[in-house]
Amino acid sequence: MGDQEDKLMWLGLYRTRHFVVGGMTILEVNGREVTTGSTKIYMEELNMEKLRFISRVEIPENSKVLLGLKFKVANQLLEFKANILGVLANVKKRRYTYLVEFLIENDKDTQSLITFVNKIQLANKQKKLRSVTEIAVEVE
Repeated sequence: MGDQEDKLMWLGLYRTRHFVVGGMTILEVNGREVTTGSTKIYMEELNMEKLRFISRVEIPENSKVLLGLKFKVANQLLEFKANILGVLANVKKRRYTYLVEFLIENDKDTQSLITFVNKIQLANKQKKLRSVTEIAVEVE
């Protein structure tokens, strides 16, 4: 993949005013199921295909990892599976920015994603993110 394509894949996402706080677990590594604890993630951008978030956890870039993502929006727990498309590391600050692609397996996944994106965008526009989900101004 060329540098130009790499840069382009990070573009065209919808940015929220604050971080939306969610949870991340690792479901599979190289096709093998694993069980990991959940860690906080800080979403900053999204669209119907992709999500960009910051985490304190470093996932080796070359490993094929399936992530489980969870967000609570308007008292509804929304869960997604996602594959990593790219990582930007700030090793000094121990901050890793991930670009992930949603894995859509059925209509339920599609509906959850539509609900998630619409509710986040609407609340963001109305400056009511805090009332529908957990937010953060900075990465803890």
